[in-house]
Amino acid sequence: MDFIDDYLPVSLHETAFIPIIYAQGSDEQAKYWGPLAEKHQIIGCYAQTELGHGSNLSELETTATLNRDTDQWIIHSTTFTASKWWIGGLGAVSTHALIQARLIIDGKDYGAHGFIVPIRSLKDHRPFPGVKVGDIGPKSYGGFSKIDNGFVRFENYPIPRENMLMRFAKVTRDGQYIKPPHSKLAYGSMVLLRSHMVRGAGITLARAATIATRYTTVRRQFHVPTSRKDAANPALETQVINYPMVQSRLFPIIAQSYAMLAAGNKMRSMYESMLSELMQGDVSSLAEVHAISSGLKSTCSTFAATGVEDCRKIMGGHGYSYFSGISHLWSSYVPSNTYEGDNFLLTQQSARYLLKQIKVATTDPEKAERCSVETVNDWLRPEVQLAAFEHRAGRLVGDLAIAAVQDGMVWSDLNLECWKICHAHSQYVLARSAIEGVAGVRDQGVAKETVRVLKRLSDLFALHTIQASLGDYLEDFYVSPAQCQSLRQQIKNLQDALADDVVGLVDAFDFPDHFLGSALGSIDGNAYQRLWDAAQKEAINQVEVVDGYKEYIVPILNQYGAAKL
Repeated sequence: MDFIDDYLPVSLHETAFIPIIYAQGSDEQAKYWGPLAEKHQIIGCYAQTELGHGSNLSELETTATLNRDTDQWIIHSTTFTASKWWIGGLGAVSTHALIQARLIIDGKDYGAHGFIVPIRSLKDHRPFPGVKVGDIGPKSYGGFSKIDNGFVRFENYPIPRENMLMRFAKVTRDGQYIKPPHSKLAYGSMVLLRSHMVRGAGITLARAATIATRYTTVRRQFHVPTSRKDAANPALETQVINYPMVQSRLFPIIAQSYAMLAAGNKMRSMYESMLSELMQGDVSSLAEVHAISSGLKSTCSTFAATGVEDCRKIMGGHGYSYFSGISHLWSSYVPSNTYEGDNFLLTQQSARYLLKQIKVATTDPEKAERCSVETVNDWLRPEVQLAAFEHRAGRLVGDLAIAAVQDGMVWSDLNLECWKICHAHSQYVLARSAIEGVAGVRDQGVAKETVRVLKRLSDLFALHTIQASLGDYLEDFYVSPAQCQSLRQQIKNLQDALADDVVGLVDAFDFPDHFLGSALGSIDGNAYQRLWDAAQKEAINQVEVVDGYKEYIVPILNQYGAAKL
């Protein structure tokens, strides 16, 4: 599915519907529904978002009310704003939906729970009575054009009681509600989706970085002396990738890609470990994994969306061509900053968790620790880098703790502080993942030169990220002006040291040309010929005189009489 190179109507069937059935359905439900879904005898989607509510799970308006007499749930959209909306795969393809609805028994509301709800007949695909379903229409930027984002509205629609996912919470035949061991177990499905998104962000940014790196290596502009001028042929113009301004923008993006892929692997392992524990009734890791996945989803998808657009800018005018592969990539990816949790709202969830973990906090500059860097090379020590990330995140959490107890202060007044804390902690997780990734490669006996290059890339990620937030470090005097200067110098050193390896680093992603979908980023480097060939295949270029010439162009030319030249 990755290499099909587009989002498909069955994407959420594979990434959400099937995994959630196995994770949150009982053993009997998994045995019944799982094979049907895996064989595509049913096609499902995940329906949480409503017309009137998205992130606020507790205020969803769709209800599932138990009818004891018929042993059924009555699924009902209580208002038109309760209509499920934006649901990928629902507009045309899905036969079933995994619906989040508020569970109600004898008038008591037990909050949102998951239900497997048949939507369309398996005989003729017609919606069942009581189900109004359709497509929500075109989306912004032309992205997600292959996804049939849909809506569904229920009118007292009955489904069997057994269609409620019952691995954790349960409802018996006599209507007894058995609560789950943890009130937030429903968040497990969101953790799964967000763990996928961390890796997805890394893949997306890696793809853009590959295209931009290859193209700027091919592209030459101006006879400008640089430290990396082609000595073998000084008559050639300078490669765009050799300009320091390009390197300072592009190389950190490559480093971010590697860091996010490392964090994606770590996030996946954390999710699988948590899921195994949940199956045994152990919920001890749920809060931590949920908080980390929320923070990483926000930070990584922000990095990726911004980085893809930066790659387009790095590529100059040709980067704006559809044939560059960048514009389609960006328009398809940028919605990730909103779906599965708005990137700004999600930061509050991480901040709440971090606030609960605080033990000692101080904002007194006289008591605060100081950065231990003495020489420029001290910035290359992993313990120095991690100490800086830890200090920033810890200090910001301490500031939040103090602000939260001020008279008259309410949580919504601290949204900006939550945003900063979440990203500070997520950047620490990314940096640690990158450092551990390099250590893992070293332990596997990989060639020393390869390890050395990956270490430089990890260092560049850490130091570039620290530099981007220097204001936080200067605010409490953690770093001195001299250390800021040495930090900038070390970043320049790393970029210069990596210059000969960046093509190899992006080639290592091993993306085939088909997947990149770029005339400018193909592995053979034949960018100009491929761009020319792509343009020649356009329908408008298959005729000498364009359609509409007589109807529209002639009247403009002749409005004052035909010109006589």
